[in-house]
Amino acid sequence: MSADLLIHATLTVSGDSAVLPAADARIKSLLVDEIFEGGFEEHHGDDALSYDFKVRGGVPFPAFALASQEFPQLEVVAEWVNVAAGRRGRAQIAGGKIVDHTEDLIATGAADAANRYFDIAADSTLQLAFAVVRRNRQLWGGYVLNHQRDALFEISRDGEAIELRVTEGAAEWSRVWWLRGHEDVSESQACEPSQPVDQALYAELERLAQDFVAEWIWLRGAPAAETAIERDRYGRYGYTVNDANVRVARLQRMRGDADMHQPLVYSTLEAENDWIRGVLQRCWA
Repeated sequence: MSADLLIHATLTVSGDSAVLPAADARIKSLLVDEIFEGGFEEHHGDDALSYDFKVRGGVPFPAFALASQEFPQLEVVAEWVNVAAGRRGRAQIAGGKIVDHTEDLIATGAADAANRYFDIAADSTLQLAFAVVRRNRQLWGGYVLNHQRDALFEISRDGEAIELRVTEGAAEWSRVWWLRGHEDVSESQACEPSQPVDQALYAELERLAQDFVAEWIWLRGAPAAETAIERDRYGRYGYTVNDANVRVARLQRMRGDADMHQPLVYSTLEAENDWIRGVLQRCWA
């Protein structure tokens, strides 16, 4: 079968830590009897068991359901991404039964997927990511971030002359770069006085940023209940948690069969917009 049928699934077993070793042994014995194509890695900790599967055809849920029935003091949370089917989901299993289940479509339409870029280090530190939209023949707008900061940006190009303007937390352009070409490098200058961002443009770019973060990013400063699973995954993989981090399900989808501890560059930029990546890397990043 081709690699595009690969399903990524992470199953986390948590609860009474005293019975986790016995539950782990039981799950492994049940998996021996399961028929599935693929394999899994273990990333266990003191308070939870984590099994990361890469399989084709289907995830061996029955083994975990039976284990949860035999160990009712434990809870199983399953998260999966099925790229071939264009779906992702999450299920909670307790006492051998599914007590919560959600599944939805992966957004893969051109409007959602095009003109995104990610540069991620081996420990999954986000070096650079952005989403960009073209506004007219010479003007683009977007949202850019790394593991420490973010900004809305506007970039214009007239022949070889390029101007990049960014925000710094407010609805105003605060810094600007003037370049003589897309390979040029220059220091930023403060916009003095700061220039208010057009209200309609600001609303458009804010929506772009919010959608981008909701789909791809989790934030260290978000409520712990919202990020508990991501924090747990990062800890088990040995990833570095920063102010902004890429969601593990997205990392799995972008990496495919590749090693989860290798640097990653992922791009859906249209070829004619790749120069924007270079400008943002040299200037803002």
